[in-house]
Amino acid sequence: MRILIFSNTYKPTVSGVVTSISLFRRGLIDANHEVHIIAPQYEKYEDEEPYIFRFPAIDLSDRLNVSLVLPFQPLMEPTVRGIKPDLIHSQHPVWMGDLAVAFASDMNLPLVFTFHTRYDQYAQSYVPIVPGLASRVAEEVVRRYLRHCTHIIAPTPGICDLILREYLIDVPVSVVPSPVDLDQYDEVDPGRVRTMLGLEEAELLLYIGRLAKEKGLDFMLRAFVKIVAERPSTRLLLLGEGPYKHALESEAEKLGLSGRVIFGGVIPHEEVPDYVAAADLFVFSSVTDTQGLVLLEAMAAGIPVVAVEAPGPVDVLSEGGGLLVSATEVDFSDAVLSLLDDEARRKEMGKQALRAVQNYGISAITACMLEVYEKAIEEGR
Repeated sequence: MRILIFSNTYKPTVSGVVTSISLFRRGLIDANHEVHIIAPQYEKYEDEEPYIFRFPAIDLSDRLNVSLVLPFQPLMEPTVRGIKPDLIHSQHPVWMGDLAVAFASDMNLPLVFTFHTRYDQYAQSYVPIVPGLASRVAEEVVRRYLRHCTHIIAPTPGICDLILREYLIDVPVSVVPSPVDLDQYDEVDPGRVRTMLGLEEAELLLYIGRLAKEKGLDFMLRAFVKIVAERPSTRLLLLGEGPYKHALESEAEKLGLSGRVIFGGVIPHEEVPDYVAAADLFVFSSVTDTQGLVLLEAMAAGIPVVAVEAPGPVDVLSEGGGLLVSATEVDFSDAVLSLLDDEARRKEMGKQALRAVQNYGISAITACMLEVYEKAIEEGR
């Protein structure tokens, strides 16, 4: 099978969407399929992978973690038609997503779409106009997009239910989570990370992801105030960059958390296993992520998770491996403290996490994706 992926973001950007695309690409190639990717051009970056086709784009990564590819279909026409794909897989409902729809329609190809983000909530964070208006507009844009698709992929059962309930579309939806490279966790070196950061004796809470408003990190900082008050040796390590970083640094200072909250910047994805293994707990406050791939990465290192209750984390933690809490600072801090206070419970929860994440290996999840592709090709005939 020859698969053509359209995405608003790809390497060298570090994000859950990029990780998902990269791991599925590897799994599909290992299963003897051909994967081509249409992605934005990044200055001074050259691909080492074959079949990556870059096009001029406006870089919006500082704010949105995507790039706006100039929507000039004739420029892509020779490349796309030369690939002769069996199927097009879109990762976003706008920009590159619009081009994916256009080519799928023109070439009479099935179009698969992965629902990566709660776009309604995402829009409200970035377009703070009349309350609820941005969410409603985003919801309608996505609804219209979904109607163009042959098949939709939801990363979790909860998101599948949400799509069917809220978008009222007559398009098949299948659950296919993003995979985890479990082999990366066979040999980890948490001591290296702790020594490098000077945190050998600290109780370490870790977050990895974009430093963006929709991730709820200001909430996490406020909850951390109580945690530090009761356990002064605790540190919170935030790994990532984003448009909200300066606001978070200011908030941490106002809350008296300077030196206790560490902004560690972006790390290469291959170093994630060492960092998560160095943590005592992984903390997650986003309600816009449809899966939260980074939760699975923490679980693959046997690290328990404390997450705000939302459709993605609810499904990821359905077999154990962490605590789900309501979106109140008291509940969040109490959950973290309860695990820091009980090492035996924390270790048992880490074992649960390891067991649960074994279902997310690359080959097994890629097989699920291939089933969807085969259905889409059949449905598109």
